Amino acid sequence: MIETTLIYSTTFLAVFASLSLGRLLVSFLKALLSNPPKPFEIERSALIYYGICVSFLVTLIIYLV
Repeated sequence: MIETTLIYSTTFLAVFASLSLGRLLVSFLKALLSNPPKPFEIERSALIYYGICVSFLVTLIIYLV
């Protein structure tokens, strides 16, 4: 039962982190391709959040391989 709960929570967090990073990528591309290009601004707290998302996904990939 505990193992199943951990698998579901890990899957949920991986999907959520992937969606968050996808949203960041779309925002970056929108800023890059706008005419004229706008600076891509990100707050410090958002930068920390996205860093945690990246580190979680990298750790998950390393663990699964």
